[in-house]
Amino acid sequence: MLYLLLLMPASLQDVKTLASQAMEAEKAGDYQRAKSFLDQAIKQDARIADLFSLRGGVHFKLGLSKESLADFDEQIKLRPSAASAHWRRGLTLFYAEKYTDGVAQFITSDKSEPEDVENAVWHLLCNAKVKGLEAARKEILLVKQDSRVPMMAVYNLFAGKSTIAQVQAAAEAGTMSDVERRSSRFYACLYCGLYEEMAGHTQEAREWISKAVKKYPIDHYMMDVARVHLKVKK
Repeated sequence: MLYLLLLMPASLQDVKTLASQAMEAEKAGDYQRAKSFLDQAIKQDARIADLFSLRGGVHFKLGLSKESLADFDEQIKLRPSAASAHWRRGLTLFYAEKYTDGVAQFITSDKSEPEDVENAVWHLLCNAKVKGLEAARKEILLVKQDSRVPMMAVYNLFAGKSTIAQVQAAAEAGTMSDVERRSSRFYACLYCGLYEEMAGHTQEAREWISKAVKKYPIDHYMMDVARVHLKVKK
């Protein structure tokens, strides 16, 4: 995305600078400052899809689902090809409680990445809000092999074919680097928490997701999802 922004004509130098400053602020975790830079950039030129993509992510990280969705929708309006694999928009739809639209988004995203367990899980989470868990499980998106540990155990958990204990065991199995182990533990805790919440176990859900955030932080958008979840699902 930075590469595309750097290809802007020289006449848009100020917009390029603002976008770069926004990305640096976002990387530093200063989302309000990042939003300020992007607000200025979009005010100067509202025809650049990447600016709305960036601000949509920043708005999400600030817990502003409505604003995040508006930005992602504007991004797609400016660049329709962005719609197909826009899993971040799907996450925003879930937290904006637009579950039917979330179901549709994750079906579309799944076509781009059919072996991604996370598309299937978030599709199920949205669909369970629309149709109930039993019906949603019958429509779970098919994933044959997600190579990431412990994602197939997570898939089986949401499909009703595994347990939280098995997910946690899968996260500890095999030989990994410290970074890989931290990541596997993060995802195991995050998705066990989301599963518990889906089952109506609010306290257990919060404990798992808090553990993911505090004990196994990772440098990924899903870390922000976990953090935002704790913020908005008080």
